Amino acid sequence: MGLKINTNLESMIAHRNLLRNDRALSRSLERLATGQKVNRAADDPAALVISEHMRAQSSGIQQAIKNNEIGISLVQTAEGSMDEISNLLVSIRQRAIAAANVGASDKGMIQANQSEIENALSSIDRIVSSTQFGQYKLLDGTNAKKELEDGSMQEGLRFHVGPNAGHMSSVSIRNMKTSELGRVGEEEEPNLSNFASLADIDVRSEQGAQDALTIVDQSITEVAEVRGELGAFQKNTLESNLNSLQIAAENMISAESTLRDADMAQELATFTRNQIMTQSATAQLAQANAVPQNVLRLLNG
Repeated sequence: MGLKINTNLESMIAHRNLLRNDRALSRSLERLATGQKVNRAADDPAALVISEHMRAQSSGIQQAIKNNEIGISLVQTAEGSMDEISNLLVSIRQRAIAAANVGASDKGMIQANQSEIENALSSIDRIVSSTQFGQYKLLDGTNAKKELEDGSMQEGLRFHVGPNAGHMSSVSIRNMKTSELGRVGEEEEPNLSNFASLADIDVRSEQGAQDALTIVDQSITEVAEVRGELGAFQKNTLESNLNSLQIAAENMISAESTLRDADMAQELATFTRNQIMTQSATAQLAQANAVPQNVLRLLNG
């Protein structure tokens, strides 16, 4: 091999190896700093594509979990108010039975029962008007079933409970105002006292007390049915879906971690190797650059 000064092939080879080792060392440092083995598409294109889809899905699952938790809170708010309405209806029924006992009740007692019933009815309407989730009223009929233009029925409360498009669930809450409970339908025989709804009951007569009992019983049934529907929706839809989403979130995070997260022990070993290789390449480059100095020794004799 000749002794040349214009072209130092050994130095070029050593320099190329130094650059390669330096790039590998930089990647090792980046992985140790971020804790991820895939920081850019060039690191692992296939893993990056899959990981990005998993990240989007995981984010959607986390938001769906929040949606279900909010839905559960909303249902519990409505159900708690309806529990108090049920208690008031039971109290009204008790007063109606007391008023129906005309053989042992004077006018003062019957009027007291009617006054207590009217107060209870006012309390029901107050609960209906004040029950809301944020600024969203729950029991005033806003969330009852609605008929669409095509004739189909749509539930009033609609929840997006999943991580993807179309994952909707719905439930309705009928109007709980006293004027809407115990209503006599158009095809039903009117009661003898001509009470159209719970709001109209008057127990100051024997017949009125009897008809009031019928309407109150119907109202209790109506409220209980809505509470049952809400309870089933909370248990079988929201809570069940919430449990499923939480498991899915754990599995998705684990899968993404397998693709993207770095094994720190392995990366530390790789970093140490690359560090030694870089130091070795630096030393070899220094020796290669010193080779042309031998020409000076020849010239100086």
